[in-house]
Amino acid sequence: MILDYYCTDHEIVCCRACISNEHRVCQNVLPLELASKDVKKSALFNDVMEDITHLITTLNALDNNRQSNLQSMEKTKSTITKQIRAVKSKFLKQIDDLERELTISLSSLQRKHEKKINKQKQEISQVLVNVIENKNEMDFLRDHGSKNQLFIFLRQQVTNIHSAEAKIQQIVSDSQEFDITFDEKKDGKLESLGSLLEYVQPCQVQYKPKKFQQAQINAEPLKRILGFEKDTVLKFNTDVVKSLFSVSVTDNNKLLITNIESSDPKLYVYRDCKDYETEITFSSAPHCVAVIPGTDRAVITLSNEKSIQFINTTTMANDKKVNVGFTCYGITAGRDRIYVGGEGGTIKILDYNGKTLKTIQQGVDSIYFMEYNDLHDQLILRCPNNLLCIKIDGSLVYIKNVSAVSGVTLDRQRNVYFGGYGTNNIQRISSDGNHVEELLNKINNIDHPSGICFNNDFTKLFVVNNSYTSVNIYKCK
Repeated sequence: MILDYYCTDHEIVCCRACISNEHRVCQNVLPLELASKDVKKSALFNDVMEDITHLITTLNALDNNRQSNLQSMEKTKSTITKQIRAVKSKFLKQIDDLERELTISLSSLQRKHEKKINKQKQEISQVLVNVIENKNEMDFLRDHGSKNQLFIFLRQQVTNIHSAEAKIQQIVSDSQEFDITFDEKKDGKLESLGSLLEYVQPCQVQYKPKKFQQAQINAEPLKRILGFEKDTVLKFNTDVVKSLFSVSVTDNNKLLITNIESSDPKLYVYRDCKDYETEITFSSAPHCVAVIPGTDRAVITLSNEKSIQFINTTTMANDKKVNVGFTCYGITAGRDRIYVGGEGGTIKILDYNGKTLKTIQQGVDSIYFMEYNDLHDQLILRCPNNLLCIKIDGSLVYIKNVSAVSGVTLDRQRNVYFGGYGTNNIQRISSDGNHVEELLNKINNIDHPSGICFNNDFTKLFVVNNSYTSVNIYKCK
């Protein structure tokens, strides 16, 4: 299963199946893209980077120490060999055999310690290579990977770091400084030229693990939206022939607004959700627009052409067009699927390339707006005078009688917000469909609303208002 969510109550990454099995009572289960939003600035990222750097520094110091010990022993061997030969010159007639025995003993001692040190060097090199590979992979994910990939990789590094620390501590505890000296025979007897003494002392390099703190992800408990207050009205050029229909916000905080006026079929783009940036022209009227989460793409419905068209949200340019084979209006996207609804209650499930994977028939009423609930794997549908919640297999969860046709959107808790075109209000349905309350009405300047959506941090609500002619902005309280 794909790890799509992060439970702040248990501090664990989980999949959709885990939510219903193990996190049913958890109050703060976040989509992974939200939990990992500021991962590059998190304490976890800094701690893992510092620990890896500390490991590399220690491993390099250990390797240098082992190499220095080898070189020191080589010099010691040379010195002792000269000492042995100096004694040998005093006892020319009796020394040959004794010299050979001592030299063999010296070489044996050296080989014994070299073997142990070289084995430790191999262990050090293996750990060092693994840690450097992990750092290189983290550098790559930081610069080129997705936030989800980096977040999961960092969680894995906690275990890797603990394993590396344990290995280093084991190497340090096993490491000893070897040295050999020559004890020259002083009494002039030819029984021996002297003896070789080993001196062992603790390794000069010591490893003190940095106190690894399991950094908390900056994922605060989800705050419930209590209400709204009027902010402003989006500014349009005075010469625009407006028949605005739907709205959506990209991952890079750009507001997209469709204009279904046949004489001016466009998508308006507003930088930072407030300043006009550009517009995209289409071959026919674009009804609904949906941003594909975690990508730089959006997709719109072209009902007159029975097609959808992809948009690059970085360059704000049209991409490929795909014929879906029916008159389509509503559209939404999940992590790996696109859902298109339209005439006669038809819903088609597509992959991100526009290939049809499945068709669902949901009643006979056309679907004009839709929203995907990634937490419960459900679709919210807006048909004339009805709002439906269905499972991905098409089975009905609940249905509500509502006014005419207007947009739908979801908040962080997956509560459903929908407009009443004839009742001039915005209402909220709880995620289980049991509780309905009115949050905005004509007193708040709601007048025949259409498409609605939140910005990325759920601090503002955008409403296509005044019979498709304006976009009102409301602050969330």
